[in-house]
Amino acid sequence: MNKFYYYYNPVCEGYNSPTVFANDPYVNAIKDMFISEIQQLVFYIQKLKTLNVDMSVYTDKVIEFISVLIVNLDFQKESFFTIFEDLYNNKVMLKKMYISACENEAIKPDLLSSEIENLSSKDVILKILNEKEKKLEFKTGENDNTLTKKYFYEIIVCLVLNACNCLIELKNYNINFTEGKNCVLNLLNQTNFPLLTNDEIKELIKNFSECNYQIMNRLYEAISEKFGNISMALVKQGIQKGKAILVSGSSLENLDKILLSINGLNINVYTHNGMIQAFKYEHFKNNKNLKGHYQNFGNNYSLDFASFPGPIFITGNATPKIDIIRGQIYTSAKYPALGIGGIENEDYSPIIKYALDSTGFKENSDDEEIIIGYNQDILFEKINLIIDKFLNKEISNIFIIGHSDELNKNNEYIKEFIDITPENIYIISFSYNSSRKNFLFVDSSFDFKILYKIVEKFFNELPEAEEILAVFLADCNRSTVSHIFNLIYLNVKNIFMGQCCPNIIKPSLLSGLTELYSVKQMRNPSEDIKTIKK
Repeated sequence: MNKFYYYYNPVCEGYNSPTVFANDPYVNAIKDMFISEIQQLVFYIQKLKTLNVDMSVYTDKVIEFISVLIVNLDFQKESFFTIFEDLYNNKVMLKKMYISACENEAIKPDLLSSEIENLSSKDVILKILNEKEKKLEFKTGENDNTLTKKYFYEIIVCLVLNACNCLIELKNYNINFTEGKNCVLNLLNQTNFPLLTNDEIKELIKNFSECNYQIMNRLYEAISEKFGNISMALVKQGIQKGKAILVSGSSLENLDKILLSINGLNINVYTHNGMIQAFKYEHFKNNKNLKGHYQNFGNNYSLDFASFPGPIFITGNATPKIDIIRGQIYTSAKYPALGIGGIENEDYSPIIKYALDSTGFKENSDDEEIIIGYNQDILFEKINLIIDKFLNKEISNIFIIGHSDELNKNNEYIKEFIDITPENIYIISFSYNSSRKNFLFVDSSFDFKILYKIVEKFFNELPEAEEILAVFLADCNRSTVSHIFNLIYLNVKNIFMGQCCPNIIKPSLLSGLTELYSVKQMRNPSEDIKTIKK
């Protein structure tokens, strides 16, 4: 899709930094502490609900606290204490409310036995944090049942994070998806009961997957309702002389508000990474300030941001890891990471002032234009032809290659995979084009909804779909696990995923996906093809 200058990283192929990332125990310990307190907060919310106490405000607070885990957890210690203190105080208050409500009803309160008291002291918090950091790595010799529960736990956390990300973005569209919020709280509350069997946990995840799928679809619908239908679009990759703002992430609502804020000002706006999808919506096509897409170094945020002569706005639902640049970056996330400026109450004046004070681009630079988007009616006419080909026994299998937003290492696999796949197998690709026979390229640009629609159509019209269909997820990001479980929910059995950096998908999470759900890694194209055909 895009013309990028790829910055090769031999360990974390396709990820966004030249740094070799590790699975940081300290960051994981912070995350574990947050989740533990959130679980307890949810426990008391659910208990108070059973006593008919309105918990809608606190339900929203839970979603907001979880949003902390969506962004980079590179907090200063004081910031960490502020966030954690807020979370802890809310839990303590709800616990007291629950005990008081039980006294009024003359019933015995059901309290958590695992709860740690008095976390208001910074010294106690740091002590527990250090203990968690030492214990987080899986111990050798752990029995299979213990490991399995840990795998399930990692999967649950990842699914909940993605669901909350979508729920927070839905809030930007003034949509209060209560059913989705309740699904999140119900699943989190179940993790407070360690005696659940593995089969029971697997059933909980299965039920949540259906809800998670509905949450993501509702977000896709909200975007279409606000910004119009998707169509083909021509996107410029050059730059124009003048002041500039770069918008990275995927929240189109945030981009729209930036554009509204600078209406009438001589400031050019460029999209970055997933934000390129804006150009395929009618709402953005004629905006005078929206000039094009800026991305020179593949999925390397640090190099892109360092070369941009103006402020960068990261939408609140984005998860970039930035290692080498601070000061000119802003975000609408509630708790910005270290060195990133926060935008509150939709006041973008700090970004605008920074843009006006910056040098901007000093001259024009023309680059090639790219086409993104699709015509859904024409696309599904082609899908109908693929279905006819299978029913007429002209093809034996259908392979779908998912999105890959840049020329990363996994695309080397895809190129070889496409070259060696027998021509009687039809390939639908969302990431790499080819002139081979029985091939369809769909440039949906970060839009998984159309992939899901295609999968649903195959399962509705091909009785053998479960056996002959395979999906390859070339790109690897924090939504990948949710996409995997959405596909599982849609009954896709053959799922392959690309190589992932361990700070995106932890080794323990990867083990859970492969051992518990038979998700395979893209390793050897010829062997993977044989595996599916078997």
